[in-house]
Amino acid sequence: MTSQSVRGDDAHRTAAAAAPVVTVDDVASLRKALAEARPGQRIEVAPGQYRPDKPLRITRSGTEDEPITIISARRGKAVFDGESSFDFDDEARVEHVVISGFQFRQSTMLRIRSAARHIRITRNLFEFDEPSGKNTWLMVEADDTRVDRNTFRNKASEGVFLQINGPGDSVAKRVRVDRNLFHDHTFDGANGGEAIRLGYGDKGPAVAGAVISQNLFLRCHGDDEVVSVKCSGNTVRDNTVAEGKRGSIVLRAGNDSEVSGNFLSGTAGIRVCGDDHRVFNNHVRGTTGLVLDSGDATHQPARRALVVHNTVVIDSDRPALNVRADTTPPSEVTVAANILVSRGKAVRTPGRPKNFTWRGNVVAKDRGELPEGGGVVADPRLKADAAGVFRLTADSLKVDAIKSAPGPYPDVVTDINGRKRPAVRHAGAEQFETAPEQTRTPLTPEDVGPSAG
Repeated sequence: MTSQSVRGDDAHRTAAAAAPVVTVDDVASLRKALAEARPGQRIEVAPGQYRPDKPLRITRSGTEDEPITIISARRGKAVFDGESSFDFDDEARVEHVVISGFQFRQSTMLRIRSAARHIRITRNLFEFDEPSGKNTWLMVEADDTRVDRNTFRNKASEGVFLQINGPGDSVAKRVRVDRNLFHDHTFDGANGGEAIRLGYGDKGPAVAGAVISQNLFLRCHGDDEVVSVKCSGNTVRDNTVAEGKRGSIVLRAGNDSEVSGNFLSGTAGIRVCGDDHRVFNNHVRGTTGLVLDSGDATHQPARRALVVHNTVVIDSDRPALNVRADTTPPSEVTVAANILVSRGKAVRTPGRPKNFTWRGNVVAKDRGELPEGGGVVADPRLKADAAGVFRLTADSLKVDAIKSAPGPYPDVVTDINGRKRPAVRHAGAEQFETAPEQTRTPLTPEDVGPSAG
């Protein structure tokens, strides 16, 4: 059944003038409304269970100012629990469509096809009824897609919550993934259980320009990699990864990406392959710290990376910074102004890294293979706050290498808290202030997901 009325603006509607609202309460009326949708229209789906016999094809476009909005009339109460839900035309370009507030419990992926543009997936719950074998839940192939304020939860089989892909050797451009909650990926296989996979190994040279920011990953231990970046030119910043048995942020293939401002706690750290990456202002506390990878038959070594102003505290004898050695060692990397704490050797370089620049690092207890002149051995006098973040104290500034770090590095304008770094910069992820006006802490479930502001 379909009915029309006129409603005022809300968070999902940007049209300057009111447009008709179409209310639907069954699959047939929803399919009809999608086929007839026009810019500025809002299609409200009544609470209930929806099990289309074939995907609900979206073929109509909105505009930047007047998107087509397809929304659950009550957030989370319109449930797709059959085989599929929406699909996009794979030939005609569909633009400016918003899908909001649904509960996706289907058994096959939701796919944003490459012909589409400017699609927004927001405030939904993804918890699929998984078949046996490998499967992916949300596949984004379209440029300028935004995936925000969703929850992805309880995945036990091989496959990823979110895959960003593209046709041939390309990858979707300018995708934004923000303020989502990913939790409880429990696949226990050796590989193939990431929360987010951005690209594939053979797409490394493709420039995506994606931004993955302000997401929370809890107990995402379906893979050694929580976020796996396999293309170029991306930013992974201000995320929180916590409570996982394993899982790290990994620049696995591709070049020229940034990893900054992330909190990683109780899990693995950050691993770098490829050229010209920037890793700064991260706080890592767990069993594995920073890893600069060597090359092998399928992966490039870390080259010309900038690894500066990170705070790494390892709860084991593993190194806070590990420079790996296999076929081709990392080269031409700058490692500076980091605070590196481990129960064992702070730095390990089992191979022969080439042309490294080591400056102003502060290591506790055992410097390991940190070269003379590359830093000092000193107690950084950090103090853990209520959230488990090791922060600088006034006593930390009694260590000259912390008080006056090398630099400046043009990429590092602020610290992990978003505070501007002055001319005299402090080592580690944080610029110490006696009475700070701005302090970031790890994200909590209240900060992300369908109810987030």
